[in-house]
Order: sequence, then C-alpha cells, then structure tokens
Amino acid sequence: MSIFRFQSGTESKFFKHSPAPGAVRAWLIDMLCWPARFDDPEVEREFTEDYGRRFADFRRAALVLGTLIWVCFGYWEISLARTSPVFQPYFAELFAFRCAGALVATVGIVLAFRLAFYRDKVAHWILLGGLAFMCLCLLMQTFLAPRPFNFTHFFVGFYLILFYQFGFLRLRAKATLMLTVCVIAVIVMAQLITHAIEPENFAAGMFYLLNVAVLGHSVNVNAERHVRDRYVAVEALAQSNNALQSANAELAQKHRDLERSRRDQQSKSEALIALREQQREAAEQASRAKSRFLAAAAHDLRQPMHALNLFLAAADEALEASDVEASGRLIGEARKASVLTARLFNAVLDLSKLESGHVKPNYTSVDLSRVIEETVEQLAPFAASRGVTLRHGKAAPKPAWVRTDADWIPRVLSNLISNGIKYADPARKGRCAVLVGVVRMPNYVRLDVLDNGIGIASEHWESIFQPFVQIGNPERDREKGLGLGLSIVNAVVALLEGHRLELKSIEGRGSRFSIRLPVTHQFALPDAALSPADAASAPSPASLRGRYVLLVEDDSLVRASMEALFSRWGVLFDSVRSVAELNDLLQEIERVPDLVITDYRLPEMSTALDVVRLLAGQFSRPVPCLVVTGEAGANTQGMLPERCVLSKPLSTDLLIARMLELTEASARAG
Repeated sequence: MSIFRFQSGTESKFFKHSPAPGAVRAWLIDMLCWPARFDDPEVEREFTEDYGRRFADFRRAALVLGTLIWVCFGYWEISLARTSPVFQPYFAELFAFRCAGALVATVGIVLAFRLAFYRDKVAHWILLGGLAFMCLCLLMQTFLAPRPFNFTHFFVGFYLILFYQFGFLRLRAKATLMLTVCVIAVIVMAQLITHAIEPENFAAGMFYLLNVAVLGHSVNVNAERHVRDRYVAVEALAQSNNALQSANAELAQKHRDLERSRRDQQSKSEALIALREQQREAAEQASRAKSRFLAAAAHDLRQPMHALNLFLAAADEALEASDVEASGRLIGEARKASVLTARLFNAVLDLSKLESGHVKPNYTSVDLSRVIEETVEQLAPFAASRGVTLRHGKAAPKPAWVRTDADWIPRVLSNLISNGIKYADPARKGRCAVLVGVVRMPNYVRLDVLDNGIGIASEHWESIFQPFVQIGNPERDREKGLGLGLSIVNAVVALLEGHRLELKSIEGRGSRFSIRLPVTHQFALPDAALSPADAASAPSPASLRGRYVLLVEDDSLVRASMEALFSRWGVLFDSVRSVAELNDLLQEIERVPDLVITDYRLPEMSTALDVVRLLAGQFSRPVPCLVVTGEAGANTQGMLPERCVLSKPLSTDLLIARMLELTEASARAG
C-alpha cells in the first residue's frame, strides 16, 4: 500500500509510461484512507502515548492561536454592526454565539494545561469537542445572519476551521474525517431546511468546502502515516542500538578475557591505542594537578629544611666558640624545624597513600560519641592556647554506633576541629567557639563541627579541599597549619563507603563541616578500641636499655643516625646494609635479638619480606620485626601486622613506643 514501494521492480517502469488505472486507484486509496492501526494492541497503545506526548505543546499553542483568531473575528463583527444598518439588528444574537465559542475555547485552553493533555485520547476529546462546538456556533451564525453576510462573512469561516483542524491540531485522520463529515452533513441539512443561503452561492461554497476537506484529509493522512513510519523507524533504531550495546558488551567481555589470558599482545596494544585519546585529557589534567602538588610540597618543605640547616650551622659555630648555652638553644630550634618537616612529610605521604588507593579501610563498629570526647579532650589545650572555647554535647542519651574506620575517623575529626580553632575570628576575642555535635537519623549519623570563625566565601568552597590551599594564609605561615588537613579529610571521606562530607559557611560568621556516617549496631562489627601503645603517654628511652636490636638499612646516613640514637639510649645493636650481610651476621651472633628493624626496599632486589623469612628460618621462636620505610603503600603480604610498618620520617617518641610494644609483646609470648 505504501507509495514508497514504487521505487523497485516493474513499478519503477510505471513512471516512464502512462499510469495504469489500477495504480492510480491504489494511489488514491493510499492518499485518502487513514493509516491502519498496528496489529499489536500494545504497540498501538505505546504509539498513541508517544504521539500525545510529542504534540502536546504544539496542540496547546495551536489551541491558543485558534482562540485568538476566533476572538479577532468578534472585533470584526462589532465593526460591521457599526457600519451596516442591515447587519446591526442581528448583531446581538450573532455576537452571543461568538462569545459562547470564545468561552468554550478558553475552557479548552484551561483543560489543556490542567488535565493529562499529553494523553492522546484526552487531547482528542478536548480538541474535537471544542471544534464541534465552534462549528455549531459558526453554523448558527451562518443561518441567522442576513444575506449576503451569511455567505460572504460567516460561511467562509468553515474553510478556516477546516484548515485549522487539518493543519495545526495534529489530530489523527480518522477522527478529523468523521468530524468533517458530520459538520458538512449538518450544513447541508440546515440549508435544506432554511434555504438561508442563495442556492448558487451555497453550491459554490460547498464545492470549495468539499475540496478543502479532501485536500486537508489527504494531508492529515500523510502526516499521520509519516508519524507512524517515523515511530516504527525509531523503535527499529532503538532495537538496533540495544543489539549494538549487547554486541559491544559481549565484545568488551571478550576483550577482558583476552587481556587476562594475555595470549594476544597485539590486540591488547590496539585496545590501549583506542583508549589513549580518551584518556589523554584526563592524564594531562592529573599530570598538571600532580605538578602543582609537587611544586607546593617542594616549596613548603624547603622552608623548614632551610631553617634546619641554618640552625645546625649556627649551633656548630656556637660549639666551636664553646658557647654551650647558645648551641643548646639552636639545636632545640633545629629540632622544631625537623619536627615541622616530619609533620609535612607525613601529611604529604598520607594524602599520597589515600589518593593512590593504597589505603584499605578496616570497617568496625565505632561509638562516635566516645571518639568525640577523646578528640575534644586531646585538643582542649590547643584551643585554650588560641583563646577558643571547645564544646561538645555531653548529654547523649546513648552511644552513636557507626560503621567506619576506627583509625581514620578520629584523624578526620581532629583535622576539622583544628581547622576551626586555627581560623577563629580575631574580632571575636574571648567569644570564639568551636562546637562538636551529633545528629541521629534513622539511616545515618551526622557529625557536625561548627565554628564562629572568619568563614569561607562560596567561591572558595571547592578550592579549600585542594592540597596546600589556605584562603586566609597567603603568606604561607606554618603556624596556621600545613594546608593539607582538609585535603586529607576529603580524601578519607571519599574513601570510606557510605560517608559524605558537607560544607556550609558564611563569610564573616563561621562554618559548619558535616560528615554523614552509616548507622550500625554495637555488635554488627568488631568494636574498635585504642591499643595500650596509643593511649600511653610519651615513653622513656630508658626502658630500652640493654635490649639487643639488629638494624638492616642500606642508606648510610639513616643507618648512622639510628646507630647514634641506639647508643644514646643504651641499646645493644648490630647493623648491616643488606639481606646477605644479615645472613652472615646471624651465623656469628650468640644472642637472639629482641627486635629487628629494617627498611622495606633493600639492595639486590630484596625486601623486608626476605628479612622476615630469613629470621623465621634461623630462630626457633618468632623474632619481632619493625619495618621503617619511606615507600608509600609498602605491601607486607600479610606477613606482618599493620602496626609493624612505620613511615619515614617518624618521631623518636613513636619509634620508642613501637619498639617497646613489640619487644614486650614478644617477651610475654616467650
């Protein structure tokens, strides 16, 4: 039936000669018969839904336009009544029908915007009902108006209604044809009854009206057929896309299998080349960010290292001048610079480990109220030194159990509280405060840290979480922090599952940092508790006197500094630089070492794991081993607990505490 099928076979020759009567008849049927419904009722229903949604806005606009045209003809009737004595006696009745039509059209507009007008059935009822009423009003005007106005001014309005009906409302062909036939039949019946219009004018008018109806119907038929064909094409394209996506998924699976098996290196290279262009921009952005990070880190590290060198040089000159008091003071200042350097190194290392994915969260059931109490207690002296009041809600009715990492969440809270203390508003001297609170929700617990400090402008909300960004510290004063606290907070929260960080701040009034943590039950996961080593006060090196330690360190400078510390602490020790030298030493020693301290990466492609294996094969009882490394993400493959791995640089207090913890635990086990 489709006219587009004339492009193939013998039918294409049909256009080279005179058309056959059967072809013309088929063409006329195809032009004038409304498109058949889809065979599948479900497809027809989906089509009508799509049809209604697609033309809903267009129909609303056409409805408004038709109403405006109808109202404009009312102004014309008013003008005609003023100028024509013949028309004036009929004006009141005719204008009443004009007003009735305008009222119904207005109701139709209201319904089009309030009802489910996007449903094709609803739209058809509203539009067809409105058209029928408009035709009835125009019919009454036509047969009530005096001659010749009934034909010249009103009958021609049916042409406009048909043009409007077929061309603007996007109604389906069958419905519009039925309405048109009914309207024409009513017009003919009215003429036969009233003979209001001259016969010759009525015949001419009906001739044109029928032509408009036929042409409009053919246009409507082709428009609906086009929409139906387009719907079929779109559905076919969607199915093709689904098939293509399935094929792509299958191809991707084959590609992953191919990568895992590594049987075809050439295919893997082609896949990497295909991905290279897509990843280039992301890689460049990451590279630029890393360069900025390294530049900022290098700048901030140079300052305390420069001060350290100058203090040591000054102390050396003071010693040469036998000024012991001055040399001691200078060495103390050098130690402060060293501590600041170590803090900065550790912060950079923590951030690097978090962003590189080397940190694996250890989820436990944690009482958030207890974490808040302990953290506030630790930071209370710091807050007092800055003139800041540090408070938290102590009247909690019950513990706030959350699922989180017990090692990282106290650090996050400590960084947020420290940030609020450091950025207290100087104008509020004596009235600065930081408040820590917990808000319980059914599915999560919200941890809030509020301050009335200097606040943060909205344009800086994202940048403050970048490394080394300090909005209120353009001079990079280290007394105001390292600029890494919020970066570590952001990285930790992004790492922990079900956690979310929120910020609200008003410049000049203060800030609120909030963290959402998922709720859990007390016994859903192992409860995290502080180990004795963590809870203890600063340890004394005198407790290590007489202990025998083996040191494995390939860096001569680090090895010499460790030997100097051990000598000052009274620790007995032997030091080597490689696993091979350690093996030779173990053949000669007569005492089982109390502890072995080793670097992770050692000469001859060896690691701390080789040291652990060597000790296990040499001694009948376990010898504790402590790994002190500068390598991020050092992997002990489960052979050593996490507490047996420390990152360089580290403070002497932490080194002493961990040495005591391991040696005492070994002594109790022995």
